[in-house]
Amino acid sequence: MRSYLMPLALIIGIMASTSNASADFLRKGYIANDEGKKCWYKQTAKNGDKYFHKSLTSNTHTLEFDDPKCMADNGLGLGINKMMINNIITRPYSHDDAAFQTRSEELFKGSLLQTKGQCIQSKTYAIIGVTVDYLIKNSSIVKVVHGASAGSCTNN
Repeated sequence: MRSYLMPLALIIGIMASTSNASADFLRKGYIANDEGKKCWYKQTAKNGDKYFHKSLTSNTHTLEFDDPKCMADNGLGLGINKMMINNIITRPYSHDDAAFQTRSEELFKGSLLQTKGQCIQSKTYAIIGVTVDYLIKNSSIVKVVHGASAGSCTNN
């Protein structure tokens, strides 16, 4: 029993420290969509949230696009737009060499204790992942919630 608690405590500590760097997250900015158009967004932070993990709290960020139609499926699917979003939101979660797997087809189903969304895994650091949930309306990504995962991403 004790051998299980120590790694879990370490994972929770990593979640808190990696997602607590709110100053590193841009509150305003833009992400280019699949047509190269600038999609402007605002981003807010929420401490002690249970959005991704019903059994524990973590810090999450919500990125919301000013124009809800900017990240629309323009005939290529939403995969390119998701990748462009993922490239921006993963930056503050680790070092520059983290090499997150940001392509839509590289996303995992989740991570330890995760109850919704998907997971973006770092190729460099096996224990670092980013939880992500895309809120889609009328075939357009209008909002993205993200936070640190509780360990590695999984396909379970």
